[in-house]
Amino acid sequence: MSGMTGEWRCTKCKSDNAYQETFSDGEDGYIYGCFDCHYYEVYREDSETGEVIEDYKGYDHYYAQEDKEKSK
Repeated sequence: MSGMTGEWRCTKCKSDNAYQETFSDGEDGYIYGCFDCHYYEVYREDSETGEVIEDYKGYDHYYAQEDKEKSK
């Protein structure tokens, strides 16, 4: 996966303890995640067809669950 990771300010709790990741390989998209409130925005689409694979905004994404487990 080719991509870039950087800082992001959470749109929900305004925390700077958050990140953004963009990628472009067989899929194009992004992940925005907050380590404090566990809000995530995840978008993925097929690079060839443009078909949307995932378009998620909320608190129950499995990435949030992984972060919560890591912080225990």
